[in-house]
Amino acid sequence: MNETPYRIAWNMLPRASAADPAELFQKLASEAVKLAPIVKLGLTSGAILDLIWERENQSPTTLGVGLILPHARISKLESLCAIGIPLEHELDCETPDDIPVIFGCMLLIPEERPMDGLRFMADLAALMHHPDWRNRVRSCDSSDEIVRLFREIRKQRPPAVIASDIMGSPSLTFVPDLPLREATRQMAEFRTSVVPVLDDGKLIGTIEADDLFKLGIPDFFSQLKSVGFIRYFDPFEEYFTLENTSKVSDVMNRATKTFSLDATLIEIVFAISVQKCPTVYIVDEDNRLLGIIDRPLLLKRIINL
Repeated sequence: MNETPYRIAWNMLPRASAADPAELFQKLASEAVKLAPIVKLGLTSGAILDLIWERENQSPTTLGVGLILPHARISKLESLCAIGIPLEHELDCETPDDIPVIFGCMLLIPEERPMDGLRFMADLAALMHHPDWRNRVRSCDSSDEIVRLFREIRKQRPPAVIASDIMGSPSLTFVPDLPLREATRQMAEFRTSVVPVLDDGKLIGTIEADDLFKLGIPDFFSQLKSVGFIRYFDPFEEYFTLENTSKVSDVMNRATKTFSLDATLIEIVFAISVQKCPTVYIVDEDNRLLGIIDRPLLLKRIINL
């Protein structure tokens, strides 16, 4: 049997309701203090909540697919501690994919073993990504049952953290015949510098701010070490001429870095940090876009665990 590669103290609460994240976190923290590793440290629910809110204020932990996962790293904690609660009613909060939160889990992670927390999150995300598994999680009424689910998902997934565990949804997508002027307006509004271009859901390219900036600059400029001798050259004169008649398809970059759902974390990090790809795209066998991973998302989901 492919057991979970981490020690964990679990407790699953009966289905209940919470008006908002604050009420939910309070319920979860009140139960977390009863777990043996927390009792051993003598932590109070108030101390746990302080740590949870410190992390939550950095970035909300509504991760999509119906899950909210408040978490914190705790020094000298001997094992992961998790409190889960299926929600009777949808939680009143924003989510990155507009899927309402139906399951809450508070995770307390040993400071010295953050990868244990990451692997747990990957397993829980794998369960929540599939509707059938998600319904089974929501129906759990005991700690033994949720542990059985984790063991089952472990049999069906690789041991490493994979793309589907950490990918997010793009904030914006374009179609190829969108006028360039409208595309740049939306990029400014959403404050994004890279946008995937989709044709019937399939990824066919990207439009990037860097490419737009260089649109009116002659090719030979890339060979220059300095532009001091042409300091009065207007780099956007040609751009504005082209803008009025161009569509996204005229200026998009057709070279994209794509991965499958089961691409490993090291492959993703290598592409972003070593190969200098600002964004990588997760696609299916038909090149339909399933999600994206970029530097900010890696910082949020991995580095800032």
